[in-house]
Amino acid sequence: MQNFNSHYHQLFSKLFGGVSEETLDQIFEIGQKKELTTGEYLFHQGANEDVLYIVLTGRLRAISEGPKGVRILGDIGEGEPVGEFALFTNEPRMASVLAIRKSIVLEFTREEYHSLVAKDPSLATSLTQFVINRLRRNTFQQNRSTPPKNIALINLQADHDLSPWTDDMMAYFIDRETPVQVYDFESQKDHVDETFFDSLEQHEGLNILVCDASEKTWSHQCLVYADLVILVTDFQADKSIYPIERELDLYSKSILNKKVYMLLLHGPDDSMPTHTSAWLDSRQIDLHIHIRQGNQRDIRRFCRIITNQAIGLVLGGGGTKGYAHIGVVKALQERGVEIDFLGGTSAGAIYGVTMSFFDFNFQKIEQTSSHSAKSKLTSKDMALPMVSFLTGRKMKRFVKGLFKDYFMEDIWVNSYCVSTNFSKASPRIHDRGLLWKKILASIAIPGVFPPVVIDNYLHVDGAVMDNLPIEPMYRFPVSKIIAVSLSGLPDRKVSYLEAPSGWTLFWDKMRGKKRFKIPGIASLIINSLTLNSLQKQEVTKSKVSHYFELNLKGIGFMDDKKWKQIQQRGYEQTVSYLENLPEKERFWEENRLSV
Repeated sequence: MQNFNSHYHQLFSKLFGGVSEETLDQIFEIGQKKELTTGEYLFHQGANEDVLYIVLTGRLRAISEGPKGVRILGDIGEGEPVGEFALFTNEPRMASVLAIRKSIVLEFTREEYHSLVAKDPSLATSLTQFVINRLRRNTFQQNRSTPPKNIALINLQADHDLSPWTDDMMAYFIDRETPVQVYDFESQKDHVDETFFDSLEQHEGLNILVCDASEKTWSHQCLVYADLVILVTDFQADKSIYPIERELDLYSKSILNKKVYMLLLHGPDDSMPTHTSAWLDSRQIDLHIHIRQGNQRDIRRFCRIITNQAIGLVLGGGGTKGYAHIGVVKALQERGVEIDFLGGTSAGAIYGVTMSFFDFNFQKIEQTSSHSAKSKLTSKDMALPMVSFLTGRKMKRFVKGLFKDYFMEDIWVNSYCVSTNFSKASPRIHDRGLLWKKILASIAIPGVFPPVVIDNYLHVDGAVMDNLPIEPMYRFPVSKIIAVSLSGLPDRKVSYLEAPSGWTLFWDKMRGKKRFKIPGIASLIINSLTLNSLQKQEVTKSKVSHYFELNLKGIGFMDDKKWKQIQQRGYEQTVSYLENLPEKERFWEENRLSV
């Protein structure tokens, strides 16, 4: 009991700051403990009550119930307050909250809260500051989920030894002084009951519950108490649905559903996987993760993902300026910033996804860049300008030759790209499907390249709708998002009253005077098409952890010859950006020793 109270004291110290032990004891004496079973509502949307709750154990879920159905707003973990707005404003509840597993909350009426504040006014200041910080959170921060505490690891092949991977996981967390406990049925068979599962709440850090089909009762119990479910399988095994998946009813749709990840295990020297879709097509999986045995970079990525500490990189469009993205990522990785999820539009798609496709092997990446530049993909490819100026055949041949028959879901590091559904006038996020075709759609600049047909719809360059696709990254369990822009909205004034004619510009150039500075036809078309997208970029750039805009002045939109120079400028500017960040924002420093 003493340990349990000590655990509660730690929770309240985080919420209320450095309050005294006496005040913490008074919180427990005045508040009323309330136990919730799985699926039980704490309160309903629209209810009129001025009660504050603080989660002691378990996990709650906030949902919005409207005419279009139920929308999950997010999960609430231990140590977090619930219902504080109704307490302060005396307005109806804005959402419903229910328990997604057995939970305990501490309940305070308005009178009880005022009683506590009268004894220690600093409590009001701490709670008010918490509310203010919650209101100030940007869109990215609001989408961040409470990290899981109990994780059910379900081994689809009971005879498959998971110890090489779990041992590496343990080593990762021990290195970071993160407490983690791994349990299986054999280690707990003498006292597997509710007391054991309830005791998990007292443990600091993570509880990993290893399950398989051999002990169904244990697996069912683990699932009830889990915050996250991870299916583990040998990638080469039979890809059909296993009996345990049906028995645990993993893919039913309800507001109580836990997220289900699929961990696909590979040998240490396995080449890039193929046909990953065979594992995913018949299952409702929230996220799949490829891991190679003994590959420490993969292990670190997996551990960051399951603790909601992953790092996402979003890359913007900008033609051949995209070579700079290679320099950016090279600089990030040299300083210990590993990328767990990658997304991009247009140039950000082809250069970014190429990097993840080659598993950030910069020797291969630079060889591909050199080959791309020498291929002159936009020259000698003129079309009858009915749909586009270029036929796009050279680009298509290059992209197909690069990505072959691989699919988006085959890439080691989860990646996505964005195109614009021309028929629906809406962005389309691609994280599944034939890789070369999705990339070709993302870079199909209207008027320059022909549109790409996907699912019977015409698709064009993603930059038309979203030149820096940050919002799709919110879907992943990331704690940091780095966004890199190649083009902003500069204030460009001109020194002439009328736009010069083509002949005027020609003679000006021939005489070497350069009196007129005006974008070329390609830049005018492309930039005009993406003006709305660039405006959106200006709004969304504040919704990430780190945003920086590269200065690539003097680089043309299709200037392949300068690829090495462009890459180097991206590298140098990234190094400068990282070195000038305040020390507290250099999150990568924490991982330097283990990278």
